[in-house]
Parts: sequence; C-alpha cells; structure tokens
Amino acid sequence: MNVHNAHILGIGVGMTSRPPSRARPGRPDLPVDEMTPGGRLKALRLGSKMGQEDLAQVLGVQRPQVSRYENNANDMPDYVIERASQHFGVTAAFIRYGDTDASMAKVVGLVGAGGHVEAIESPPWRYIEVPASWHDAIALEVSGTSCWPIYEDGDTLAIRGERRLEESEILGRMCVVETMDGLGLVKRIRKGSEPGLYTLESPNAPPIEDVMLASARPVKLHVSR
Repeated sequence: MNVHNAHILGIGVGMTSRPPSRARPGRPDLPVDEMTPGGRLKALRLGSKMGQEDLAQVLGVQRPQVSRYENNANDMPDYVIERASQHFGVTAAFIRYGDTDASMAKVVGLVGAGGHVEAIESPPWRYIEVPASWHDAIALEVSGTSCWPIYEDGDTLAIRGERRLEESEILGRMCVVETMDGLGLVKRIRKGSEPGLYTLESPNAPPIEDVMLASARPVKLHVSR
C-alpha cells in the first residue's frame, strides 16, 4: 500500500459511513415513513436508488418478499436485517428499532502477510459497529495468521482520527503505521536506537528495527470473528 492508496483508503482522512449532521448517530435522515422496520428498509433502498429486484438479490430473497418486508411485515428475519445493515452501512439496531447508540465504520483494508495493509477497492463493503461518537473511525480485517495470537484470521480492527505520530499514545501498543516509504503495517511500536526511529514488532516474526514513520495510530477496537 503506497501513500496515495493510504489516502484513498481513508487512513487519515476519516472515510467512514456516518449520518448527516442533523441526524441522530447511526440514524440517517430519510425521506419516507420510518415508523416500522419495513419503512426504514424502504427508505434505505430509495436513498440508494435501488429497485426491489436489486435489493432482493442483496438480501437473498425473492422480490415479492422485499415488498412484503417494506409493507410493515413484522417477521423480517435476523439474517435479512444483518445483510441489509451491512449493505447500507447502518446498524442493525437502526433497522429494527429506528435508533441506536452506535455508528458504523467501513472495513477499508486487509491486514495480510507480514502485517501489511492492502486496500479493499471494490464492494461488497463490510461494516462494524463502533461507539456513536467515533465518526472518524475506519476498520481493517485481519487475513491469515500474521498477527496471531494477538489477532486471529477474520478479526476486525478499528482505528480513529487523522494521520499522526504521537509517541505518548503509540509506544508499546499495537498500531496501524505508515512508514516513510509508504508501507501500511500493523505492528507493536517500541523506541528505536535514536530519536525519531522506531522498532516494529510482530508476535510471530523478527522485529523491524530503526524505522522512520510517517504516521501511527493505535488499535482502538478489536472485534473477534
């Protein structure tokens, strides 16, 4: 992942799924009746300019079933709500109850071999729930065993905020880092041999010593698979 891709990823630019500023956290401001789960599902579909047939494919059901859900059926299965929430980037609680104390962070990268971060550049996108105030959060999915036993294959990590390098918040912690030559990595950070240099540790690989970093942000949330 080079520096340009890091900006595309939103690493440092707060590229998250968030509600409009006038809406409650996790609760989009939508143009149709939202008094029922079906009404909220319809609002999400219309807001995304999708037809019922398109949504049926996303949910894994037939088009008449989508129409039934939208017309206030009270038996919308959990798997349908989960698929809809992931597709539209809202919490499942929004669809069920119309309100939530959570926000959603988009999974924008994969942590692969050696802890290297690679961009996810095409849908389908996945989201995880984070606290409502975390509008600047993004998430990365661990792929493989490079971070084992700290993180396992399929786990999700969330970070927050602008690209930065603050020693007081990163030393001794697992962080998403960007090196000066543009590599994105997930590593534990220690002081290097001189000021401005850092040692990057992995749980199952030799440390990388005396690296200059462009940014580092601690992992704020770890969601097990």
